[in-house]
Amino acid sequence: MNEILYRKLAATATAPVVRLDSKWIADGSWPKHLRRRANASVSFLLTKHGSVMFDDLTVGFLAERTDTMTVSGPDGCERWAMIAIRYPDMRYRFAVRCTAWEKHPPLPGLGLTDREVELVYIMCDELSRRKAYADDVFDVSDELFDNIDDNVQIAQELGDFDEQRFLALLKNDPLALPVLEAALLSAVWTAPDMEYLPAFLLNFMLPNAQSATVREGVDEHFHAVDLLRSPNAPFERVFTFRFENASLPVYPLSAAGRMIVLEPIGDPARKALMDALTEVSHIRHNIGEAADRPLPAFPVTMITRDFPSHLAHNVKVPENVHTLTDAEADLLRLAAAKLLRHVPTVVSDLNDALSDLSARPSAYRYKAPERWISLVLLYIRKALLTRKDCREAFDQLTARMMREQREAQVQRTLTIDNCVAFVLDPERYKDAISPRPKTLEQLEKTVAFPYTSHGVPMLVYNTAQFERLLQRAGVGSELAPNVVQELKERSIFERENIKINTDGTSRRYYAIPAKMFKNSVIPAIPAGQEEDNDV
Repeated sequence: MNEILYRKLAATATAPVVRLDSKWIADGSWPKHLRRRANASVSFLLTKHGSVMFDDLTVGFLAERTDTMTVSGPDGCERWAMIAIRYPDMRYRFAVRCTAWEKHPPLPGLGLTDREVELVYIMCDELSRRKAYADDVFDVSDELFDNIDDNVQIAQELGDFDEQRFLALLKNDPLALPVLEAALLSAVWTAPDMEYLPAFLLNFMLPNAQSATVREGVDEHFHAVDLLRSPNAPFERVFTFRFENASLPVYPLSAAGRMIVLEPIGDPARKALMDALTEVSHIRHNIGEAADRPLPAFPVTMITRDFPSHLAHNVKVPENVHTLTDAEADLLRLAAAKLLRHVPTVVSDLNDALSDLSARPSAYRYKAPERWISLVLLYIRKALLTRKDCREAFDQLTARMMREQREAQVQRTLTIDNCVAFVLDPERYKDAISPRPKTLEQLEKTVAFPYTSHGVPMLVYNTAQFERLLQRAGVGSELAPNVVQELKERSIFERENIKINTDGTSRRYYAIPAKMFKNSVIPAIPAGQEEDNDV
């Protein structure tokens, strides 16, 4: 098997069977060694019409197991059995996970019945050479290291690096610097001698998850700096993994050396990712107690919301993403190649930085992304810029960018805090509080209503109208989910949400007990409100 097929196996996350290839057979006959073994077997009978009989089943193929391949990488190994299904005029090859072999998983694309699939595995057990069970190891890590080196050399052939053009690109394109950071962190994350885990994300916040134009623009930037590819196809598209609900995604071994974009879908997935990173951030790295990586591949995320600043470097993607010209893409690619030449020293410096922070858990919790950003800017300045005037211009540019980011973060935090204070003072929106709706039509127009559960008075908010209420406090749709999350994290919402029956239909609502409000008072509570239990 060639390297392309090995990589195809390495890139397979969970599938028990992978179809490898097919080939026409010129002479229209089975191989002699298979005919000889089938004739010597008591289980099979070859007919003169080119078919095989097994009990009462007649088929037109022979099958054998040809190899056993172990694909190894930084996160474990997978053993695969290679099988060949041979018709007189066609040969099909599949790879079956050894862990799934006994279950006889179906073989896609051939249209075989269940009995015929069973027969394939019986043939493989009886007609295969002994050497087909000897492991042949393919090491993903070694191959990826070689590929990075090869592709850096390829990128160096793009021409001389123009420092003035690079600075102009940084000024005009707000994504140029973050994607260079992504390229460097991708290589650092997968370095064999990386001792300490950088337990944080590089998060690209999309203004709108449904904006195809924005997503395409971000993808073009990732594509420009993704040098971690096979030399045969050095600049292919990046991998994208999605995960939903509350379980982390399963990665193929080859993902350890690729630029990975995670797309957390919904709050449960986002919380699962935050919990995994938080757990690792408290590990005492300096005494060698680091657990397995929660994300075995490089975690670049794309989501419409940000992550807490101690878990992520959040990059806001503008609605009008700069469109890269071919010359700009080559310039970014060349800049990434120059940076990747410094990976060993970056790994050493990052290890030192995180080792220092790990001695102080609270500092590590809040300073790891900040340390990484400082390190990235240092190496971009040192590796890419040699002229004094260019370095000074870069210092001014990054200082302005960092200042704007800090100001935006402070303003964002202040806006969220003000909105929480607004929610906890129902006098400011008492006109939006109405009696408990009796019908679904009334519910659609209701923003909030008083309710009593198990003797506890509370104010209940219609989740569909809650964002409209937050607009009164100056919070737009982009920050509304963050306000909800803040109310949950501060334990202001009663059990996060509460289930109430309306017109025979059970719905979930946000609920805040009266004791949490300013002066512990809910205004305009209708007289005679009776206690209801959750349903």
